[in-house]
Amino acid sequence: MKNDLIEKSRREVFGKLWSHYFTLVPFASKLVDDFKKRGDEWVEDHVAYRTLPGEHTGAHILQGVFEALGYKRKDDYHFEEKQLKAFWMCPPDIEAHSRDASPKIFVSELMPTRFSKEFQDIVQRYTAEVKASPLNLIQSLAQRAKSGDTDAAEQLTLECTALLSALPSWHRPTVKDYEILKKESEYAGWTLLFGNQINHFTVSVHMMKTFQDIHPLVTFLDQDLKIPMNKAGGGIVKGTPDLLLEQISTMAALVPYNFQDGLISVPYGFVEFAYRYPVEGKKHDGLWHSYYQGFVTSNADKIFESTSSSK
Repeated sequence: MKNDLIEKSRREVFGKLWSHYFTLVPFASKLVDDFKKRGDEWVEDHVAYRTLPGEHTGAHILQGVFEALGYKRKDDYHFEEKQLKAFWMCPPDIEAHSRDASPKIFVSELMPTRFSKEFQDIVQRYTAEVKASPLNLIQSLAQRAKSGDTDAAEQLTLECTALLSALPSWHRPTVKDYEILKKESEYAGWTLLFGNQINHFTVSVHMMKTFQDIHPLVTFLDQDLKIPMNKAGGGIVKGTPDLLLEQISTMAALVPYNFQDGLISVPYGFVEFAYRYPVEGKKHDGLWHSYYQGFVTSNADKIFESTSSSK
């Protein structure tokens, strides 16, 4: 059953997160303008988050947040090389055209047990500082909003936005701790710095009008706009039509980060583009259910490397 207050809150949260993301990834807003000039729509496919394990810090926290906004957990994934587990969450508003649906959510979590003891100790030391879960308040607000409480819905928007745009609740890292984690896992180093902030937004290429497939988009971004692209795995395009999903991504924008012992520029967020093919028996009609909606681990494994370097 549709709940107008939850829907309103969900859309407001993404609007605020998108604005926050624009301030940290300035070339993203330029891309929006470049596509609009071509007559293309900017339709969000999914939003990706990274987490470190902990009682109040792991993927289960983000799952609870997005469930409060109407999402449902779907398929699980495992990344052996990077020692990550992940899942995606389906938005509730998928019965209409894809352009009207909220973005899917992709949540991943580090599995630290195969890394060094020093690495594990650092992760545990930081995550143990988070002493309380935000879920009790967020879920309570969601229940009140579902009952028609407009004040609760407004507060739900504020709480979710704050959690998903603020720096982690643990203390500011030292450069040494960051470098130790980054050496063994770029993912862990990034998440130590940024926590629950958006790792990247993904744009639906199959919803665009002027690109018939993902390859002309590669030319436009890489050659015409000169945007640094992720070439991990030997090429820009990850995936094939047979997998029903092709993806490309920019390299991450650098942002200044205020460590305990100095200000250093580090990779933050990037923009991904996904071309989803129609599933068997469906056609390219723009309807959400007509397209493959899952994720491909071999693709995502290389997309993770967009934050490995600014080059």
